[in-house]
Amino acid sequence: MLNDKELRAILSTLSAEEYRKIAAERMKAHHEATNRFCGKCGGAMRHHADPNENAYVCEKCGYLAYPKICPAIIVLVTKGDKILLQRNSHYGLKNWTLVAGFVDPGESFEDAVRREVAEEASIKVKNIRYFGSQSWPFPSTIMVGFTAEYESGELTPDGEEVIESGWFSKDNLPEIPLPGSIARALIDEFLNDHEKNRPE
Repeated sequence: MLNDKELRAILSTLSAEEYRKIAAERMKAHHEATNRFCGKCGGAMRHHADPNENAYVCEKCGYLAYPKICPAIIVLVTKGDKILLQRNSHYGLKNWTLVAGFVDPGESFEDAVRREVAEEASIKVKNIRYFGSQSWPFPSTIMVGFTAEYESGELTPDGEEVIESGWFSKDNLPEIPLPGSIARALIDEFLNDHEKNRPE
């Protein structure tokens, strides 16, 4: 099975069906690796007897463990003809990317967008709109993409998770994510729309 680095390297070469199969395989492997023992009583887990059930069953208490898919948001924030990009401390990559983070208990996706932008960039956003989603098997996430517009505040990276942030126009983009990710799809959509609306 491909490791994280290998999969990220070939994202742009995969068809939608190839990516779906690889993502499902990796997520199932993660589910198996993290459910060897019951999280409720500590008993041994086994595959569900019904092959159509993608679950593990505790031999001791009968607890059913289905795959845990963690929802996360990712958002492209615009300010006029510029977009917010940031460089994160924990990615280990040179490229700049979008604000993203996991959804907290009790939050809607839109709540998570507002909170993550405020936490990571110290600004408020408005006009939050759904863009699309992508299974993200690193290790077991569903990325839900949004666009939003700058409302107020002074852009300031949090200094821990985000080490640099800035507003970038089409003509001065830093290194951005490779094709194949929803981050790149959001950026490309903005660039395409900007090009269409550029005066002749």
